[in-house]
Amino acid sequence: MKQAVSNLMKRINRNRARFFLGFGLIAIFCSQFPLSAGPNASIDRQAPIIRETEMANADSFEALIRHDPLKALIEARTQHLRAVIDYECVMVKQELLPDGMSKEQEIKVKFRHAPYSVYMEWQRNPGLAARVLYVKGRWNDATATDPAERELAIAQPGAIARIFVKSVKEPIHGCRARRVSRRFIDDFGFQKTLDRLIGVSELARSNGELTIDFIGETQFDGRPVWVVRRILPFKGEGGVYPDRIAEILVDKEFRVPVAIYCYSNEDRQPRNLIAKYEYRSVRMQVGLTDQDFEPLTYGM
Repeated sequence: MKQAVSNLMKRINRNRARFFLGFGLIAIFCSQFPLSAGPNASIDRQAPIIRETEMANADSFEALIRHDPLKALIEARTQHLRAVIDYECVMVKQELLPDGMSKEQEIKVKFRHAPYSVYMEWQRNPGLAARVLYVKGRWNDATATDPAERELAIAQPGAIARIFVKSVKEPIHGCRARRVSRRFIDDFGFQKTLDRLIGVSELARSNGELTIDFIGETQFDGRPVWVVRRILPFKGEGGVYPDRIAEILVDKEFRVPVAIYCYSNEDRQPRNLIAKYEYRSVRMQVGLTDQDFEPLTYGM
């Protein structure tokens, strides 16, 4: 009798641990940011922006980004989709969430366009999730009544939590995720970033409310970049536009945005930061295979 009771209690405790761990991981792997109490966010100081006059030897893309930055972003998206299959990078990300500014996280990422695949491994401020793996269409919950709850990713908890469970499958678009995240895991990628920048900019242009200018050049992550600044009539969270100011750093070689800093006010101080997204140590065309997006590869 004692042995039966003991076995029952073990099963209850194990199931309880899995329930609470799974609940917590929804917010962690979708939002990717545990919260901090401080209202201000620290921003890495960039190299000074050099405002240059016309360059006689500028190539066609450089001439385009200097004269029509939005058209250049559209061209950058076309070139990226045509030339790039996969890449690796380290994403540094910080966002203003309903409960305050998140901690800055550093995440190693592997990405493949087709099938759309994302692997994330936290290097700094991981929260509960150590790794997350998503392959479009691979994991689904057909029993979910809410369509937003059907598509799943695999999340692997930290070392201590893995004592209880190796990994869990969680919906990537669930209602809890929407409350704590500005972006979902299937929003990742240079193409998706360009899609958002272009879509919002074209909407603002059609409304006669877009200001987007070439600012100059600087260095980011040891690489030369062009700097573009977009200004919108931001009315606050939930409005038509996501920010007042977006400073966009476009890598000269890769021709994709490798850093974006979004502010609620033209005074671009940390207290006005809405979000920052940085993509460091970018390596294009690395030859990723199915094995790079296989759970067993990472013990998930």
